[in-house]
Amino acid sequence: SPTVDRTRIPMHGLINHGTVQEAVLVVVVGLCASLGQAANSCPGWPAHQLRVAAVAPYSVINTSTLPISASLYGIEGGHITVVGAYIYIALAEFTAPPHFVPSKIALWRGVHGGGASDVTAPPSAPWPASLTRVATLFESTGRVDCGSLRASLGSSVAIAFNETTNHFELFYVGFKACNDSTFVNREGRIFRAVSNVPGNTPEGIEGPYTDVGVIMQPINDSPPWEGEQGVDSLQPYYLGKGRGWAAFYGSCNTQDPAPEIKQVVGQAFAPTLAGPWVRSPADRELPCNLSVFDEKIEQPIVTRLRDGSFVAVFDALNHEVEGMLGYSWSPDGVRWNPLCSQLLDVGNRTAWITSVGRKRVRTPQGVIQLADNSLLLSFSGFDGNASNPTHESLGFATLVFDTQ
Repeated sequence: SPTVDRTRIPMHGLINHGTVQEAVLVVVVGLCASLGQAANSCPGWPAHQLRVAAVAPYSVINTSTLPISASLYGIEGGHITVVGAYIYIALAEFTAPPHFVPSKIALWRGVHGGGASDVTAPPSAPWPASLTRVATLFESTGRVDCGSLRASLGSSVAIAFNETTNHFELFYVGFKACNDSTFVNREGRIFRAVSNVPGNTPEGIEGPYTDVGVIMQPINDSPPWEGEQGVDSLQPYYLGKGRGWAAFYGSCNTQDPAPEIKQVVGQAFAPTLAGPWVRSPADRELPCNLSVFDEKIEQPIVTRLRDGSFVAVFDALNHEVEGMLGYSWSPDGVRWNPLCSQLLDVGNRTAWITSVGRKRVRTPQGVIQLADNSLLLSFSGFDGNASNPTHESLGFATLVFDTQ
């Protein structure tokens, strides 16, 4: 493998900033238990176990709404959020061969419940009937080029609103694309961009956005489980006043033989969205274990619930072909116990997902909590109705707590 270039871009968070970094580290020591360290009990978990109430019988982003001519392979990772009356989903789209290289970061918009003025109000329909593509925010160089840090921009993208600056911010991965291994994309790093339009409004989230730097990338003393894929995903979530921000960041040892390849995540923390983003020392030797059901996970998307606890949904890679997504719960967004986890069966509840010959579900874009405390889940999967079987589409499901 070529030598990893770990110093090419000025960083906003992987250097020692004295007392700022020390203050962050006080919060993060010993927080994400490995399975062997997990407690025998998980207080609060029984009230937060979920069941799949329903899955939309149709996909809303597919070869009709995102034609193969515009996006040969469809969509994958992304992030769902709410602004006023609208649902927005930022998504990675893969436009042409080679797979996962030519790519765009796009923003889609929909109205929940077929026209409700408040997206969190009781809906007249359980999920959006359609989504509209409103913007291309960024586009990769799209070439197999081991010298370009933006050859691919897929598939992690996340949105956060910065109340201090009154601007939306976008976090997305950029990869080099090399042609000397099975996994073309490598040495991922997370770019940060800020909307040019202020306000927690549709105009604010729709941008356009300006890149302001990189917040996390491979470094010389990266934990040993971080592989050649670099930092492949990161979604910041707010812990609360005076507690700063947290994120799961992903990596994969794609340099190893196929049976040994494992997609895993660790925790990172920062006082502000701009950083400095610091890897948790608790994950130095072993990655964070979010699930008792699957050691291979990708792209956790975290949402804070009204009761102050946090939920994460993620790609449970060993269970994709069974139609399952991963779910984990935390009382505070910092402590995550693999015993507080489930598999959610969305693939076997709807006809639009292919049941034979393909991985059926892929990557969730997160959940939003509705007025009745149910959760609206967005996820990608392979559409059995698509004319191109490699095209990933997007659908919805509703989740309810077992106590509801």
